[in-house]
Parts: sequence; C-alpha cells; structure tokens
Amino acid sequence: MSSFQRIALVQAHQVLVPVHAYYLNDLVELCGLAAFVQDEVERIDLPVSPSDREPLATFERYVRRSRPELVGISSFTCGANSAREYARIAAKSGAFVVAGGFHPTARPEDVLAWTGVDAVVRGEGEHALRELIRTGSPRGIPGLSYRSGDGFVHHPLPPPIENLDSLPLPARELRPSRFGLTGLDYHTDTIFGSRGCRGRCRFCANHLIGRNWRARGNDSIMRELLTITPPRTKRHKFVKFWDSNFLADPERVEELALTIISEGLHRRFQFIVETRVEDIIRAAPILETMQQAGFVRIGCGVESPNKATHRNLGKGINLDHVGRAAELVARAGIQFTKFLIIGHQNESQEDILAYPEFALSHGTHLQKTTVFVMTPYPGTELAEEYASRGGVTSFDWDLYNNFGAVVEAGGMSSLELQGMLFAVSGGIAASVRLHKGRTFLQSAIRLFEPLFVAVRMARVGNRYTRDEVVATLMQMLERLPVTTAGLPPNPRRRGFGTRTALRIHAEGRPSVVIGLVEENGTQRFATQSGNARLLTGGRPMREIHVSLPLIVELIEKIDQRRIAHDVTMLRWTPLAFRLRWIPSFAKEGGFVLLSLLRLVAFHAGKLFWNSNRTSGTGEGSAASRIA
Repeated sequence: MSSFQRIALVQAHQVLVPVHAYYLNDLVELCGLAAFVQDEVERIDLPVSPSDREPLATFERYVRRSRPELVGISSFTCGANSAREYARIAAKSGAFVVAGGFHPTARPEDVLAWTGVDAVVRGEGEHALRELIRTGSPRGIPGLSYRSGDGFVHHPLPPPIENLDSLPLPARELRPSRFGLTGLDYHTDTIFGSRGCRGRCRFCANHLIGRNWRARGNDSIMRELLTITPPRTKRHKFVKFWDSNFLADPERVEELALTIISEGLHRRFQFIVETRVEDIIRAAPILETMQQAGFVRIGCGVESPNKATHRNLGKGINLDHVGRAAELVARAGIQFTKFLIIGHQNESQEDILAYPEFALSHGTHLQKTTVFVMTPYPGTELAEEYASRGGVTSFDWDLYNNFGAVVEAGGMSSLELQGMLFAVSGGIAASVRLHKGRTFLQSAIRLFEPLFVAVRMARVGNRYTRDEVVATLMQMLERLPVTTAGLPPNPRRRGFGTRTALRIHAEGRPSVVIGLVEENGTQRFATQSGNARLLTGGRPMREIHVSLPLIVELIEKIDQRRIAHDVTMLRWTPLAFRLRWIPSFAKEGGFVLLSLLRLVAFHAGKLFWNSNRTSGTGEGSAASRIA
C-alpha cells in the first residue's frame, strides 16, 4: 500500500494575469501527472482553478477541509513567489510538500530553503512522483533533491521518457471550474504532441525538463483528441499543441492532419502550434492540408531582426527565411505569429525602435507579433552571462514572465526597457490596425494593452515610483515607433477618427500629441512633443486630452485578477456567476467608472482652459500652450 493516499496537485499562479483568457493555463500537465499516479492513491485533487479570484485563500480552505497527505506544487519562475506561499499553507496542515517544474529544477536548493518544502522533483516528474507516493521518502529516487543535515542530496536525473505513448492520457475530468466550465469542458485545451526541442537557444530553459526532442505517435494523439469534448457555445474550441518543434517531422504532421479531417475533428477544433521558420519552409507542401484540418495559427520565435543578436542567442535561423515562411503560411490561409525579444546586450535604443519596421515587412504585415523583454531565466546560459556582467537588476520572480524588465542592456536601465516594451508593442499593434483600415482612434486604443502590462510590471514591489513610470512612458510616447508611412487614404478611416488626435499630459512635462495626418495624398502616424497642434489637410486636428497619471493610477489600483475573472465569467457562463462576488465586482467596476469620469472631466477642463486662454490672448489655437 502506498504511503500517501490523499494528494493534491497545484499549479502556482503568476502575478500578471493574462489579459486574454486564451493564454490561461489549463492544467493539462497536472492532469498528466494525476493520471500516472491515480491508481496508487485513494484520492487526488486539483483544488485551485487557473482563473481563481483568490487562489491562495481557496487553497487554504481546501487544505483545512480535505487534509491532503502530500501536496505537489508545479511552478514556472513567474509563479515561484506564489509557490512558496502554497508550500507554507500546505506545511501548516502537516502535508508532505514536493515542488517541481522549471523553477525548482533550476534552483532546487533555493526552493528547499522555503518553509515547508520537503523535496524537489527535477526534470520530468511522473516516475519520481509515483515512487515518492509508494515509498513515502525521497531517498534513493532518481531526480529527487532533499535536505540532509546541513546539506542537500541531489539524486542523478533518470533518462528521459522515450516512449511517450506509454503514458496514460491526462485525467482532464479532475480539473476544477474555470469560468464556470469544469473538467473536459474548458473552452481551450492543450495537447503535448512531443517533448523537448531540437534547438538549444541560450535564453531558453526548455532543456531543463524537455531535453532531447521526442514525439508521440499519431494514434496516441488522436485518442487524446477524441476525449476532448466539443465546444458548448462556440463553433470551435481552441486546442494548443504545446510543442517547441511541431513541424519538425512534416510527414508525421500531414498524416495527423489527414486523420483529423477523416474523423471530422476539424469541425470541432481550431489548432494552434509553434515551430521554427525553417520547419515551415520544409513543410510548405502540407500547409494547405493543415489549414483544411483546422490549423489556424503557426507561431515562430524570431527574437530579433539583427544577425549579430541571433549568433549570440544560438538561435540558428536564417532571417531571410522569415518573410518566406510568413508568405507561405498566409497563402495557405493560416495566421503567422512571430515572437520578438528586446533587451539584448548588443542592441541600442535605436535598434529596438526599428523592430516595428521589421515586424511589418518581409510579407509579414497584417500578421500578429508578440514582443517580450529579455528574461534571464534560471538555468539558462544567458542568465549566467547577464549575471556575470552585473546586468540583472532584480530577482523578484514575479517579474520573470517575459514582460517584466529585470536586466540592463544596450545602455538602457530596466525601467527604460520596460518603457521600450510598451512603445514597441503598442507601435506594432497600432500600425497593424491602421494597415487593416481601422480609424486612428481604433488604432490608438491598441496602445492601452501594452501600457497596462508596462505599468503593472514597473510597479511590482514598488520598485519604481509612479512619477518615474509616468516620466518614462512620456519619453517613449515621444518616440512611438509606428510605421504607416505611405499608406493611401482609406475610406474606412474618414471622419471623426481621422481628424482627431490624442494629446497626452503629465504634470511638469510637455504634452505629447499623437494623430494620423494626411500629406500629399498619403496618411501617416505622427507624434510630437510640445504645444503645436498636428495638421491634416492643412487644418488643425481635434484633440482628446488624456491624463497619463490618471491612467497609471487606474491600472495600479484595480484588482486585475478579480476583474478578468468576473468579466469573462459574465461573458461565457453568466449563470455560474456567484452572488457573493457582486460586492467586489461592484467595487472594482465602480472604481473603473469613477476613473473614466475623471478622465472625461480632465478632457473637459483642458478644453475649457484652452478656450479661455485663446479668447483672452487673441492668439490662434496653434500657439495655445497646453502644459
């Protein structure tokens, strides 16, 4: 009989809740572990939902009620701080606590120093967890680390699991409610069609767990797909293949796509994958078949438009192939998504400001681009390089999520890099909107999502003051790298949205005005700092006045996790919304509404002030001073 009969598995949450629910973890990795050990135990629970409004409080209630004998905590680096809290709560009830995942694998001794952690699983966790459950002790189990006296014991890693088809299918039925959908009914799901990666990029931690690339057979993948329920309310359910090199074997993928079509699963699911640029070019003959099978998005890590950076990263792709891959994917009717990273040691601010031009060229315009900031993840070669040069500015793990700037590089501070992430992400998003024929105001709204991320990350742990954040963001707005030069006038951009500019204010700094101007039969995005007004067609543009400090205050004070949960719940499964959530929802919603009213009042006040100054001095509006 196993030593532990009641166990719980938890995925540590991160401080930055994804704005899009699509990116939320769906606990498939925990479900795989649960399936591997469930025959050994009496009860196994996954008590904390990825969308939980108060995950630590939920876990504490669960521990008091169910008294698990063993708690397994899986953690990426961005969830390490919350993992420590889960361990502390579990230990108070007397549970044996074992931590695993990327962060514990990279820093096992640090994690073993946390209150309550009894053992760490390094690398793949299935066999180690099962042996621990059977024996009740970490001694002698390959891949486990634990404290012994004043030191630590690190048992050698076992060989990677070669036959992935031998693993049981994930026990998705154990998953807790996420936005009102439980178990098999999550609106998005994940499948691991392989493990490991054929590359060895110096910034990536994949090798810590995945190691060498190993693929599952298509029969095993199809059995898993057939267990995933169709969507309840939408035509398709998104299924993500979380493989690093999905197209590494095009013949295998073609066979899988044809089987998906023959089984009719393309009418249920839309598939999203990631791969390498060269893999796309080699797989060109099968892209149309993939599209027919429901593959709607292919993502590629491009990282940087600079060849010198690629050599330093060990990426090993040909930048000239990026445009070719994008054209092939677009021609097949699939969206091409590329991932870029700023904050490389050899790249200056001018180099980074050129990223949007690259993102919107080489046949890739109108396609999606996600920009990250260089994150020196523990266990990677690049982390050691940045640390050796004194380039790492923070070890607050809440910031290690691809969006928090924790390095100094290219002569820029971490705060400047955080601002550059906002400028580049916002510039690309706004440009894509304009290229698609949206109005200026529709495009400008796209600036607020990267602004939200930049403010949240800059204010984690109060490492920068509000004034410092506002000043940096204003500097970046002055150089917003939006690339729309030469766009022909679009009828869809006529009217209010075309002849209106945003003037953004911060006390003690010149205001920044942003607008879409028309010159010589073309339209372009223009930004300038100071008092003068933008002209389009020879006429001054209307202006909407925005207070950046008010927006920053709004972002700081709202409880993003609660708002994201409640709004998404009301959108998808309103009947699952709980009455006990109404007070906090009303409080958060009331604060947002009050902030919007303050922004409206700010705009009205600026209009009134400027009108009085113009009439009082007799000067034209172009000379009116707007501080």
